[in-house]
Amino acid sequence: MKDMKQLHIYYVLFLLLTFIPQDAIAQIRGIITDSLTHEPLMFVNVQYKGSTFGTRSNEEGEYRLTIRKGFDEIIFSYMGYITKTVKVQPGVSNLDIQLCPDNIVLSELVVKPKREHYSRKNNPAVDFMRKVIAHKRNLKLEEKDFYQYQKYEKMKLSLNDITPEKL
Repeated sequence: MKDMKQLHIYYVLFLLLTFIPQDAIAQIRGIITDSLTHEPLMFVNVQYKGSTFGTRSNEEGEYRLTIRKGFDEIIFSYMGYITKTVKVQPGVSNLDIQLCPDNIVLSELVVKPKREHYSRKNNPAVDFMRKVIAHKRNLKLEEKDFYQYQKYEKMKLSLNDITPEKL
């Protein structure tokens, strides 16, 4: 009986392992650092070239990427750094990357000393608000002798465990 139970366990494990693709088990992992300061870079985009499959590095600069057949180049990109493309050799499971900082040149910036004046002419929102303010006294309920309103209230009750014995 005990041998039969062990045989069933081995059989189930064998079936599970045969249905898991081997390329989904293998991973490339490594640490992404700055080439000048050697500090880890967090949240770097790591992606296979020509696909949308990828990941990001964590707070310590570590990443893990599942190996996929048909993709042999990985792109490492990060804001403020030069994008790096690395060709992955078969059998490589550890790949540490250093990214070089990139000088970003911004276009010209113009600073104006004074804000442009807001024009209220031909603005329907301004006209509407003026009318609301002008009629504010007429709309107060406290100023009226009486007022009335209609109220609609819908209530729905349901019971689902009623039997003739409970009635």
